[in-house]
This record gives sequence, C-alpha cells and structure tokens, in this order.
Amino acid sequence: MMRNKRMKYRTRIFAVSAFFVATFVPKAAFAHCPLCTAGAVAVGLGAYELGMSTFSVGIGIGAFALALGLWFAKLPKRQYIPFQFPIIVIAIFVSTILPIIPFMPGAFGLYLSSVGEYGLTLVASRFLLGSLVGALVIALSPAISRGATRISGRHVSFQGVITTILLLAIVVGISEIIL
Repeated sequence: MMRNKRMKYRTRIFAVSAFFVATFVPKAAFAHCPLCTAGAVAVGLGAYELGMSTFSVGIGIGAFALALGLWFAKLPKRQYIPFQFPIIVIAIFVSTILPIIPFMPGAFGLYLSSVGEYGLTLVASRFLLGSLVGALVIALSPAISRGATRISGRHVSFQGVITTILLLAIVVGISEIIL
C-alpha cells in the first residue's frame, strides 16, 4: 500500500516537473517539440492516474515515445548514416515501449477459425496496440493542424500543441467508451 502511494507521488512529481521543463526550456516550437512531448506524457499519466484501461495508457505513452523520437531525430545537424532519421525515431520508440509492456497487464485474443486445421489464436497486448494508435495520432496531428489553418485562414498560438493534446484526449475518450 505504501509503495503504491510513493509511486503515485513520484508520477505526480514527474508530471509537474515535465510541465515546468517543457514550459521554460524550449527555444522554438517545431512540429514535435518538448511541449508536445510533455502533453503526451500528461495524457498517458493522466489516463494511468484515472484508472483507465491499459489501451488508453498505451495511447499516451505511444504518443510520447513517437514525439520524443521525432524530437531527438531532428537534433543531429548532419546525416551520418543512410536513413538516420527513421532509425533514430524507431529506436527511441521501441526502446521506450518494449520495457513497459511487461508491467502493463491486459491482452486480447483473436481466434481465426479458417486458418489451419484447428484454427489459430493470435494474442496481442492492449498496451502495445494502444501505443501504436498513439503514435499514429502524433504522426497525423501536424497535418490536421495545417488543415485547420488552411480552412480557417489563420494560425493560433500553440495550435500544434493544442491540436495534439486535443486529438489524444479525444482518442483516449473514444477508446474508453468503446473498449
């Protein structure tokens, strides 16, 4: 019981620290800046603190992992190896998601009766699937933000961050209603 309280206290301290670092450290706002990364962390930790499903927590953590990967991949000024950008993004995404999977319970089975003599059952982690959905949301949010700018004819301050966090919150909300 005491360990659980310490863990919740640490996650709150981490979330507050991430907010302050993201607020005061960035020098420029890019498509996936520290603010988007901190917003994705806030969504993931918020889903965890509210007791939502591992799928919803996966959405936030997957969004965080991809945003972090895209942010760090832009840091090197030169290309040292071919396909450097996607290699960095994938390496950071995988190294963030894979260590968390054993700690996130919840899996679902998909029975395919037409495969093989006795059928085939595939088992997938809800957290892993949620993290892929979160990564997809992060990947699509700049295009959605640009589309909103084209439609309205003007750009709002911090529009990219607002769009990203709003999309993540909507997807988490929909997943909690459906699942």
